Amino acid sequence: MKPIVAIALLALLLVACATSAPAPLPTYTPLPTYTPYPTYTPLPPPTLAPVATAKPMPLPAPTGSTASAAKCVAWKDAAAHVGETTCVRGTVYSTNKSGSTFFIDFDGTRASFYGVSFKWTWDDLRGKCVEISGKISPYNGRPQIVVESKEQVKICE
Repeated sequence: MKPIVAIALLALLLVACATSAPAPLPTYTPLPTYTPYPTYTPLPPPTLAPVATAKPMPLPAPTGSTASAAKCVAWKDAAAHVGETTCVRGTVYSTNKSGSTFFIDFDGTRASFYGVSFKWTWDDLRGKCVEISGKISPYNGRPQIVVESKEQVKICE
């Protein structure tokens, strides 16, 4: 009688396993997100009246240069002058220092012209009319002038 009892127990065990609830499917948890660079919260616009930038202003050629005197272009038009050595004029929206890099932004969108310096910083440029002279080059789709000497940045006259 022992083999019959063993077969009955085995059959009972198989029936019990077959009628149990199916195992739950594994759930998907996405990896946590991160920001690879500091987030940017734009500053409120300056309360000073904007300086008209439509009229190009002449800029004397830098000493030791064979280029003729260049005229300043408005910062909004800098993208049309990529590759040219000229000056760009506008009212500074904000400045930002990130490590050893100093940025001069003319609006808060982070998509338009800006000046960048790896050696120099300036205090109190926000809200002032500034002229940045040099070669306009593209960087990540944005026109920029790399400032290599303090003489490239001056307050408008």
